[in-house]
Amino acid sequence: MQWYYKLLARRPQLVLVAVGIFSMACIIVALFTRKLPDFDDPTLGFEARGTSIGKRWTAWRNLLEETSSAGRLVANPKELTLGTNNLLPKRFPGADAIRKRRKNKSKKKTSNAVIDGEATQKKLPKYSNKNIRMLKELYHNQSVTNGEIVSFEEYDNETMAHRSGRQEVWEYGRNQSYYTEEIGNKTMEKKRAKWDTLRKLKPPPEPIETHIPSDGFFCESPNKEYAHLVVQRINHNLNDSMFELNAFLALCELEQKIVKVEHYGDICQRELTSDDCCRPWSIVNYVTFLSNKSSCFELNEEDVAMVKTLLYDCFQYYHNMKLSNDCMRSSCIAPSECKQHNAVYNILHYLANVDFIRQNESAEFLNTTMIFLPIARSIKSMEFYHSLSQVNLDNDLVSVVAMDMGLKNALFDECLLRDGWLIGLGGIFVVICMWLYTGSLFVTLMTVVAVAFSLGIAYFIYSFIFELTFFPFMNLLAVIVVVGIGADDAFIFLKIWQCTIADRMKCGVGIVIPIVPSTSSCNSEGSGAAARAACSDTLVEIMGSTLRHAALSMLVTSLTTAAAFYASYVSSITAVRCFGIFSGTAVMANYFLMVTWLPAAVSIAERISCLMLLKPFARVTHRCTLPFVSIAHISRRIEDAIIDLIITLPWLWITLLGKAQLSVILWKRNNPSFIVILVPGTIGIMSGILVLHWPKLRLPDSPDFKLFISNHPFERYDSEYKDMFWFEKMYTTTETFKIPLRFVWGVLPVDRGNFLDPEQRGDLYFDESFNMSAPESQQWLLQFCRRIKNQTFYQTSYGLLLPNCFIENFISWMGRRCNDSMGEIDRTPCCEISPFPFTPDIFDLCLPESISSLYETPREFFIPGVAGPKFGRSAFLANGQQGTAPDASPHPPQTDKMVKAVVIEYESTQIFTMSYHEIDAFVRTVESWLAEQLADAPPTMANAWFISELEFFDLQDTLSTGTMVAIAMAMAVALLVLMLVTLNVLISLYAIVTVTLTILTTVAMLVLLGWKLNVLESVAVSTAIGLAVDFSLHYGVHYRLSTEPDRRSSTRFSLQRMLGPTAMAAITTGIAGALMLPSSVLAYIQIGVFLVIVMSISWLYATFFLMSLLRVAGPQYGFGQFRYPKLRTGLRGSGGDGCKVTTQLEAGGSSRISHHHFHTSSHHHHHHHHHHQGVVTEQLLSNSSSAAGDLVGSESHELDSLTSNSIIKPIGLDIARPINFDRAFKKKYSLPREQSPSTASAITMVLPDDIDTKGASHQSGVQ
Repeated sequence: MQWYYKLLARRPQLVLVAVGIFSMACIIVALFTRKLPDFDDPTLGFEARGTSIGKRWTAWRNLLEETSSAGRLVANPKELTLGTNNLLPKRFPGADAIRKRRKNKSKKKTSNAVIDGEATQKKLPKYSNKNIRMLKELYHNQSVTNGEIVSFEEYDNETMAHRSGRQEVWEYGRNQSYYTEEIGNKTMEKKRAKWDTLRKLKPPPEPIETHIPSDGFFCESPNKEYAHLVVQRINHNLNDSMFELNAFLALCELEQKIVKVEHYGDICQRELTSDDCCRPWSIVNYVTFLSNKSSCFELNEEDVAMVKTLLYDCFQYYHNMKLSNDCMRSSCIAPSECKQHNAVYNILHYLANVDFIRQNESAEFLNTTMIFLPIARSIKSMEFYHSLSQVNLDNDLVSVVAMDMGLKNALFDECLLRDGWLIGLGGIFVVICMWLYTGSLFVTLMTVVAVAFSLGIAYFIYSFIFELTFFPFMNLLAVIVVVGIGADDAFIFLKIWQCTIADRMKCGVGIVIPIVPSTSSCNSEGSGAAARAACSDTLVEIMGSTLRHAALSMLVTSLTTAAAFYASYVSSITAVRCFGIFSGTAVMANYFLMVTWLPAAVSIAERISCLMLLKPFARVTHRCTLPFVSIAHISRRIEDAIIDLIITLPWLWITLLGKAQLSVILWKRNNPSFIVILVPGTIGIMSGILVLHWPKLRLPDSPDFKLFISNHPFERYDSEYKDMFWFEKMYTTTETFKIPLRFVWGVLPVDRGNFLDPEQRGDLYFDESFNMSAPESQQWLLQFCRRIKNQTFYQTSYGLLLPNCFIENFISWMGRRCNDSMGEIDRTPCCEISPFPFTPDIFDLCLPESISSLYETPREFFIPGVAGPKFGRSAFLANGQQGTAPDASPHPPQTDKMVKAVVIEYESTQIFTMSYHEIDAFVRTVESWLAEQLADAPPTMANAWFISELEFFDLQDTLSTGTMVAIAMAMAVALLVLMLVTLNVLISLYAIVTVTLTILTTVAMLVLLGWKLNVLESVAVSTAIGLAVDFSLHYGVHYRLSTEPDRRSSTRFSLQRMLGPTAMAAITTGIAGALMLPSSVLAYIQIGVFLVIVMSISWLYATFFLMSLLRVAGPQYGFGQFRYPKLRTGLRGSGGDGCKVTTQLEAGGSSRISHHHFHTSSHHHHHHHHHHQGVVTEQLLSNSSSAAGDLVGSESHELDSLTSNSIIKPIGLDIARPINFDRAFKKKYSLPREQSPSTASAITMVLPDDIDTKGASHQSGVQ
C-alpha cells in the first residue's frame, strides 16, 4: 500500500477528482434515470412476506384476483354463458334471425354455424353492455303464456334441433324441456312485443345529488365521506354533559368560527337554490331545526329539554335497528316523530357518542359530539386544513380535539419534506462541532460532502446494482445513521492524524534533535521547492501511519454496523428488509470515502498550510484559533478526569453498569473452595428485567400505523375517538366480528413474487394433484364439513341457502326429481337417479348448473361470497364449445379439470382481537386440527391450507421473532469480525458483553417511554445494534493496538486515543437527534429520541464499563492471543515505528547507531529520512493538525496526556507491511533489545518519565 500512501500525500487532487467524478456520476445516473421515490402511501411495505401465513395470504389474494372478470377462474358459470354468445342464443327459437340481424348490423363476417352435426367455432362479435342487458331481460325475465310460466332456460337443445334440423350437443347449466314449434313461436312473438314496448318507454331519471334542502334546513343527511371534527367539553366537572344550553351556545359559536375560516367557501358544497354553502351537520343545528328556530343562538332551555325527551323516547327504536337514514324510502317501524326528517337517526348515529344514551337507563350524558362539514374528504381540502390549523378552535366550554379530513397520508408526505429543515439543522450542528474539533473548515466541508456522496452511491447501488424499485420512506432514516457514522469516522481519522504528528515530534524531542526554527525551508523564499518536497515526504510517512491505524478501526466498525443492518434482511417485513439493504450499503460507501476522499482532503489541507502559512497570515491564524485552543484546554482536562476515574475506580463502574465479580470462600467438609460469583449491577439487572420479563417491548395493538405525534388531531381521531361514534364503530368494532374459517384446495400456498416489492406478488399456482370430481374426494369433503361442525371453534350459522360447504347443497340439489310432470321437464342425469358419490362426468356436468341456480337466488336469501368451487375459465369454455380456449397466463390450467379450486368457509367462535397470544392460540388450534384431518385424506385432497384475516397477526409474529433473530445475527457477526481483527478472545468477549448490555439498557429505556414493537421500532432496534457496536469496537481495537504489554498502560492508551473522538461523535449525533424533536412527524421524533438514548448509553457503557473491564481483567502479555500462522513473518514487522526508525537513522547520522540489523534497509532511504526530520516539527502545523503545533509551543495542550505517559510509535513507511498485532504483546521484557527478531520490531527503550523530562526541558529550551 506504499504507492497509495504516496498518491494521497503527493497527488491528493487526483484522488479527489476521481472519487468526485465517480460519486457525481452515480448520483446523476440514479436521480435522472430512475423515478424518484413516492411516499403517497407511507405504510406500503409494512407487511410480512415469505412467512407461512404470508405465503397463504398472497396465494389467497391472487386467488381472489384470478376469480375476477379478467382472471383465469370464475365462480359463477352463468358469467361465461352470458358473455360468449355460445349457449344462450341457441336456446330459444328464432336465434338464427337474431344472429342475422346482429351480423348485418355489425357488418362482421364471423358467425356460429353447426353444419352436419360438426361444430365450427369462430370468433363472435363482442356484445355491448346494452346488448347484454337486452339478453338478460329477454331470456331471464319470466313471461306468462297460456297460463303457464315459460322461461328461456326451459328450452332445450332438442327443440332447437327440431326447428333447425340439426343435432345439438349438451350444454352445461340448462334444463331440458319439450315444446312444440308453435308454442315456441308464440312465446317469441310475445317477448318481442314486450321488448318493443319496453324500448319505447323512457327510463326513469337517475337520482342526481343537487343539494336541495328537502327539509328546508339541511342539504341532505350527513355522511362518512364528509370532513368531520370531534368536539369535546373542556373546563368542566366530570358530571357536566354537553347536552345543555350553555354548551350548545358555545358549540354554535365554535361552528361560526369554523365556517369563517379562509378557503371554506371555496370547497364547500352549495345549495342549488341559493348558492350558499350547505349548513354543517351538528347536534346544535339539529336542535335548532327541531325547535323550529332559524339560528342556534335563539335556543332556550325548553328547546333543549324537548329534543332530549324526543331522543330518549326514540332511542329504543334506533337500538333495535328500526330506524334508518332514509325512512321516507324504506319502511321504518317507529313513531312518526322519530322518523321526521331522519333527525333522530342522524343525531344518534353520526353526531352523539355511543354512550350518550344507554339501554335501560333513565339518564343521558353527552361527552363528545361530532360536526360534519359540507366538505369532501379529499386532498383538495389541504389549504383549508392549513388555514384551520392556524385558528384557535376552542372557547371557554368546548374545543375541537380531533378531526378526519382524509388528509392523513397526504399531510404526512408534505411534512416529511417540510420538517426536513430539522435534519438540516442537525447537520449544521454536526458541521460546527466538527469545525471546532478539527479547526479546519476545509476538512469539515469535505467530510460533509463525503456523507452526501455516500448516500448517493448507496442509492445508485440500491437502484441499479441491486435493481430494487421499492424505496420506503424509512430509508430516509439512513441519512441520520450515515451522518453519525461519518462524523465518528472523521473524528477518529483526524484524532489519529494529530496523534501521529505529535508522537513523531515527541520521538524527536526524546533524543534531543534540534527543532528547525520558524524560519525553516517551508517559510523561506529561497528553499520553496525543498520545503514542498520535505512536506510531501513527511506527509507520506504520516499518511501511512494514520491510515494503518484509522482504516482498520473504521473497517471494523463499518463491517459490524453494516452487518447489523444487513442482518435485517432476515426479517420478513418488506420495509425493514429494504431499510437494512440501503443502510448497510450506505455505511460501506461511507467507509470507501473515508479511506479515499477524506485522507486526500486532509493531505491537501496540510499542503496548503505548509505553503501558505507566511508571517502575515500566521498572526491572523493565531488569533482565529484562540477559541479552539481554549476549548482544547477544557476538553483535555475533562478527558484527564475521566481517564483517572476509570483507571482508579474500575470496580465502581463495573458494579453500577454491568457485573461485579465478588470473591466468596465457601467451606465444604472443612475444605475451603474459592469460587467467583457474578453479581449483576443495578442498571444491568433492571434493564434485563424490563426487557426480558416484564413489561417487555409490547407488540402493537392496532393495525393503524401512526404517522404523527399522539396529540395530533388526525392521530387522536384514529386512536381515541374513532370508535366512540356508531357510524364508525359499526364498521370497525371487534365486538361482533368473528374470524372466518377458510380452507382452500387446488391452490398452492406459495409466494414467488419479489419480496422486496410489495406490488409484485407473482402468479397463482394450481395444485396438479387436486381433483374434486373424484368420488373419494367428494366423500372426504362431505365428512370434513360434518366434522368441522363438531369442533369448539365452529360457530353455528343459520340461513336458507348456505354457500359455506357447497358439497352439501349440491347433494341436496341433486336429490330433486328427474321429471317434472307439470312443466314436462326432464332433469336427467342431474337428479335423484345419480347416487352419491357422483361419477366424475356427472359431477362436472351438474355442478355448474347447481352453482348457476344458486347465484340466481334473490339476494334476500343468498349473498355471494368467497366460498364455493372455482371453475377454470378456459377449461369450462373448452368443454362447452368443444374447443380449447387459449390461455395467456404462464401457468394455464389443465383443460380436463372443471373445478380448479375449492374454498370452504365457516364462521368461527373467535372474536377478532388485537391480542397476539389469543389469536396465536386460535391459529394453532385450527392448524393442528386441519393437520389431523389431512392425515387420512386422499391424495387428491391432501394439500389443503387454512387462511383467515390474519395479516396483522402475521405482522405481530414477524416483529416478535424476526427482530430477535436480527439482533442475534448482528451480535454474531460483530463477534466474528472483532475476533478476526483482534485475534483476542477476552477483548472480543468483553466488547460483545458491553454491546449486549447497551442494547438491553436502550430497549429498557424505550419500554419505559411506552414504545411498542411496530415496524419503525423494529428498525430502531436494528439501528441501535449498528450504533452501539461502534464505540465498543473502537476501544477494543485500540486496546489491542497498544504498544504496552500491561493492561493499565493499554487501557490508558485506548482511552487517550478514542475518548475524544467517541465523545464528540456521541455529542454531535445525540444533539442532532434532539433537534428533530420539534417535528410533527412521529418517525422523526422517535428517531430523535432514539438517537439521544442510544448515543448516551452506548458511550457510557463503552467508556466506563468496557474500559473498566479491560482495566481489571483485560488481557496482558499475550494472554488469550492468537496469530495467523501463514502471515506470521509479515506481521512481525508491522509495527514499524517511524519514530524509532527515524530516530535511529538520525542518531546514525551522528555516529550514534551501530545495530547490525539496520543494514538490511535501504541506505538511501535512511538518508532521505535524515534530511527532512527537522522539517516535520515545524511545517505540519495546519488547522487539522493544530494539536502538534500547540504541543510544540505550549505545555498545556489537550494532547499532552496522550503522549506524556507512553510512547505511541507511528509505523515506518519504508516497510509496506500490515499492522502488527503480535508486537503489542511481544516479550519486551523477555527479549532484550539486542535480540529483536526483525528490523521493524527493534525498540529504543525510553522510559515515560525520561520522555516527559526531556520533552519538558526541550520545550523550555525552545521557548
